[in-house]
Amino acid sequence: MGRRQQQEERSPGVVVLYTSLMILLLAFFILLNAMGKVEEAKVEAAIQSLQSGFGLLSGGDSPLSGAGRRLSSEVVMPIVPVEQDYRYIRGLSRSLDLDREVSLLRSETSRTVVMSGGLLFEGDSLVLSDKGRQFLGLAAEVMKNSRYPISLYGHTDGPALISPSGQDNWWVSAERALVVLRYLVSQGVAPSRLAAFGMAGFAPRVTPRDPEHARLNNRVEMVFDARDSAAEDLPPSETDPKVGLRGFTFDLLPQTKDGK
Repeated sequence: MGRRQQQEERSPGVVVLYTSLMILLLAFFILLNAMGKVEEAKVEAAIQSLQSGFGLLSGGDSPLSGAGRRLSSEVVMPIVPVEQDYRYIRGLSRSLDLDREVSLLRSETSRTVVMSGGLLFEGDSLVLSDKGRQFLGLAAEVMKNSRYPISLYGHTDGPALISPSGQDNWWVSAERALVVLRYLVSQGVAPSRLAAFGMAGFAPRVTPRDPEHARLNNRVEMVFDARDSAAEDLPPSETDPKVGLRGFTFDLLPQTKDGK
């Protein structure tokens, strides 16, 4: 009897602890949304650190028990198409052991998949490598079923210098983005969703310290537009928008005499 009373006395502390965790997580995600692009790996590391601090990691001794632990496992965020595809590609890069070749960034309005030139192309050419085709083909399998816009940005590791063949880095970066675009179209992604841009070397991801380090800037970024992505799943309204007020009805978009 005394043991049961002790458990009941500790239960309010469990609720307070769980509430504190939820407040911290909410503040954490608000902070992330206020920032620019954030690397996915850093987000996961921060979340795991919070979970570890509260003893919520799987296999650990959690201070939450009973209702508190059930609530923590039932917190599910709605997943819109752009987030679903982004998570699929995150899992795909891990399953193919491409953590060094593929990076993932997120912001409030976009999800970005950064693919290294070493993954996508054979050397310094414009020819897709076998690994690049495999990765893009598997990504296209899920991307082709959605409708959000996708922008492809090609980047090089230097400024717009003219090569002996007369091709500068503007041309090279744009052509690499177009190569990826054409392949995605060949795999079933609607061309109306895609756009390609060449950035040359004017948007480096890292500060070049040596030639090997500078090569990290050779990449193609695939940017998913996450703005209002849930709106694409809403059925179109078949009735005119109206507002009612105490028995009166007003047309928000009044029609003309011609019915237009």
